[in-house]
Amino acid sequence: MPSFDPATVRKAVEEFTPRRPQKFQDLLPAKDVITELRQKRASYRSIADLLTQHCLPTSKTAIAVFCHQVLGENVRPRKRPGRKRPPVPVSPNGEGTTLESAPATEAGAQAEPSTIPDSNEAPQTRTRGPRIAQVRMLKPQNT
Repeated sequence: MPSFDPATVRKAVEEFTPRRPQKFQDLLPAKDVITELRQKRASYRSIADLLTQHCLPTSKTAIAVFCHQVLGENVRPRKRPGRKRPPVPVSPNGEGTTLESAPATEAGAQAEPSTIPDSNEAPQTRTRGPRIAQVRMLKPQNT
């Protein structure tokens, strides 16, 4: 086995080229063109189409990433509508009502707050879950 020679290793390092080409190597010659088009408010898609027509095939995503990383354009966050959540009713002890803490009926559904028709009290707020009709015993009508 030959001995280690630093001179030959240095020569090999100088001649070394990475297997994968440098990122944006094909777009760097068109940097000025892309900058000018972006100043004129050209979209990434239109820039990609223009460069593809002139013998530089690329995609709108590659142009977008090039503009963000090389040209230093800021990335605008996507606008998503906020999800509105209904307010959770609070029980008298200060805890929120959940499905596990709500009493269940024989059918396995949540119980509706009971209201007495003759009382002057206001009905309580409804809990989350399916709304089940309250069945009341009706007095027989005289016919």
